[in-house]
Amino acid sequence: MAGTRSPLRDRRILASLAFVAISSVFCGVASVEDPSVSVGLLSAAVTALGMVGLFFIPAAASRQLPDVIRRRSRSAAAAPGAADPDPR
Repeated sequence: MAGTRSPLRDRRILASLAFVAISSVFCGVASVEDPSVSVGLLSAAVTALGMVGLFFIPAAASRQLPDVIRRRSRSAAAAPGAADPDPR
């Protein structure tokens, strides 16, 4: 995995993320009858949370996620004095 590049380093991906963020904030502000700074900040916060959530979808949908969770819980429980939660 040392040689893999992050998809975020691709200019097209960054440009599309910027476009989505700018258009989302613009639509949020433009849809309000009386736009103000607080509406813009709220729209930017909701957009940022939505975009961060999009990064977690592939990890949450991964078929390997249950295996990773089991491995990590086993290694955490392998500490001295802790019981093994999955004694297989």
